[in-house]
Amino acid sequence: MSKVPRAVAYIDLKALEYNCSSIRGRLSPGAGLLGVVKADAYGHGAVEISRKLESIGIDYLGVATVDEGIDLRSGRIAKPVLIMSGLFSWDEVEPVARYDLTPVVYDRVALAKLTGATQGFARPLKVHLKFDTGMGRLGFHPREAGDIAGMLVRARGIHVEGLMSHFPVSEVRDDYGLEQVAAFRGVIDTFRSAGFDPAYIHMSNSGAIVNYPEAHFSLVRAGISLYGSHPSLSLEASLPLRQVMKLSARIAFCREFPAGMSLSYGRTFTTGRPSRIAYIPVGYSDGYPRSLSNKGTVLINGTRCGIVGRVCMDWTLADVTDAGPVNSGDEAILLGEGGREGLRVSANEMAEHAGTIPYEILCKISRRIERVYV
Repeated sequence: MSKVPRAVAYIDLKALEYNCSSIRGRLSPGAGLLGVVKADAYGHGAVEISRKLESIGIDYLGVATVDEGIDLRSGRIAKPVLIMSGLFSWDEVEPVARYDLTPVVYDRVALAKLTGATQGFARPLKVHLKFDTGMGRLGFHPREAGDIAGMLVRARGIHVEGLMSHFPVSEVRDDYGLEQVAAFRGVIDTFRSAGFDPAYIHMSNSGAIVNYPEAHFSLVRAGISLYGSHPSLSLEASLPLRQVMKLSARIAFCREFPAGMSLSYGRTFTTGRPSRIAYIPVGYSDGYPRSLSNKGTVLINGTRCGIVGRVCMDWTLADVTDAGPVNSGDEAILLGEGGREGLRVSANEMAEHAGTIPYEILCKISRRIERVYV
């Protein structure tokens, strides 16, 4: 890597700690916290983020795949790790047991195979059973709860450590969500009646932290909120958060253009006045969305500057005409805070301009952007 990187993603671990504290402050008594660190911790670096979460007392960690779980164990992460997407191959059963990972199970065929495959294990394999109470994706139907419990009563190789479900919409509180909670309570009651006592019962994600306190149960899964974004801007006042990632680049050079000059591919922008344009060496190959062309803003010299022309593979152009003296080497903040109090570009703002969600904005920041932990 060059001694002076063209761009850096600064990861603020104090902001992460602040967000954890803010989330915990909203949890019901007795509810623990699972930190979702799948997709490389939403682009923040799974091992480094998990180490920080572990150091401040996170109860559980959640990843998508077995490989992601093994990466955490290889990074000496000791906290329980949930494989939220379950097993995709029976070759994964052995490493799941060896690395002490906990898979989610959500269909009968997989459960039957897993029950047979674990009979000879020295100790039972911990699993969390997922029930589809209205998400319409993965999970047993609630009406299957009695049959599933019956299948597992004598399954010596399986330990039902957890029961879980998922909201399709948690940004608002409505009757559909409350019906889901009721259906999940029925599942819980069925398993308890069959003699099971799961240590972890969880349904709530980031939005439900605020909107469904009755669904906090014994564990809450915090994902996007850990990293400083809200699933909906309507939740900002209820759950104070700080942006964990700051994406910063050094301006490569600036150019002056007269009025009437078209800029970048497709000639989608034409200067309406004499303009000074800064060239930022970050583009869509770095995960900066092309859809921010002529829409997004960056912070330069304490000023919000508009993106002009199409975002290129390796370059983004910003109009710095009104930003005062701007020169090569000056900082351009593409995501995060900077310049003066309260001035920031949030992942939620970028997502709104790009027509997507903050999850995608963060996850797509390329690994060719150096991460620096502060």
